[in-house]
Amino acid sequence: MTTLSSWFLATRPKTLLVALAVILLGQTLAWVDSPFNFSFYIAILCMICCMALQIAVNLSNDYFDGKSGVDGDDRLGPDRALQKGLISAEHLRLGIISMCSLAIITGSYLIYVGGWAYVLFGILSLVGVYIYSGGPRPLASHGLGEVAVFLYFGWLAVVGSYYLQTQALTIDTFIPASQVGFLVVAIMLVNNIRDIASDRRSKKFTLATRLGVKASKNLYSIMILLPSILLISDSYQGLIMVLLLPVQIALCIAMYQRDGKQLNAQLAQTSMLVLLWAGVYTIDLMVR
Repeated sequence: MTTLSSWFLATRPKTLLVALAVILLGQTLAWVDSPFNFSFYIAILCMICCMALQIAVNLSNDYFDGKSGVDGDDRLGPDRALQKGLISAEHLRLGIISMCSLAIITGSYLIYVGGWAYVLFGILSLVGVYIYSGGPRPLASHGLGEVAVFLYFGWLAVVGSYYLQTQALTIDTFIPASQVGFLVVAIMLVNNIRDIASDRRSKKFTLATRLGVKASKNLYSIMILLPSILLISDSYQGLIMVLLLPVQIALCIAMYQRDGKQLNAQLAQTSMLVLLWAGVYTIDLMVR
């Protein structure tokens, strides 16, 4: 019998917190630039739509990786619902359809507000749910997963939700969007570095399997430090974000010292850094 705890496991709650963080960042930027036109209704719909899409992607990953054999007994990450028999394939499909439907319902009003460009964004997001880990040429299996999460969690989530509130598009918003996007890419890298052995066995060629462990860890460190480097050209921020630099450096050092299941702790800590970055950034903007 499928239990509530099994569904909770399958939704990957830590990734949902990351989704909330990036929408919060986009909405805070909008509130700072256009406080009198800010709509809490739009903000809530953005969060629901983003979370629904993220849950759909997580369930889709669970489904397709379980069906294709990517998730085997040698998996080092958290248990997958289909692999462990916690949720049936049929129920996972229904879950994916339900979350996509919720995204469509909430996204319909966002399309009305944002215009026809958001029809394209919506279609690309829904297609992404499928092609990220499913279909004949999954993005995750061809080294494009990191590009996908940067575009979705960085530019689309932050800049896209910002535009819905302000009806304006400025180059300045792409800096904070890129900063948080690079950190989310770092999360993806940790996940894929941990799974290099099992991914190679199942012929899933992520960016990490193509680069190898050492080069992937070097890239992780670059992704972790880039947000602080970009503060030089960030018109929204002062020096307060430098307070997180010791945390970033500590994560880079830890990355070179960890392997295998130890990277699960690295994954959790990198996810926390995304929340810290978005949270400190938001608080700084709100109290000015």
